[in-house]
Amino acid sequence: MMAKVITGKSKITCAHQGTVKFTPSQQLLKVGERAVLVAADISSGVVTGCTTPTTNTTKPCTKVVSLLTGATTKFTVGNQPVLLETARGVTDGLTQQPAGNTWSVQSAEQTELDVIP
Repeated sequence: MMAKVITGKSKITCAHQGTVKFTPSQQLLKVGERAVLVAADISSGVVTGCTTPTTNTTKPCTKVVSLLTGATTKFTVGNQPVLLETARGVTDGLTQQPAGNTWSVQSAEQTELDVIP
């Protein structure tokens, strides 16, 4: 099964529809003019527009804290696994919703490069 790689322009959101943006750390592999994201880019993840309110028991997502799945095991750039459209992980948000404090890719926003996970 093939999966699309993701770039800094892919559509990624937290579970509460906040926008997740990563800053690409490499410029060796691009799709068009967009650098492909690698596992090291997880630490640059910022969330804006999360709809979770700030209360005594909740807080909106503001940054990405981890990657749970969605990194290649067979395709790397600079010794870093490339991230795929199946990527998902955890944010720093606190919520009482079943989806919790997660983020996931909604669309790779590219159709040119698929790889074997």
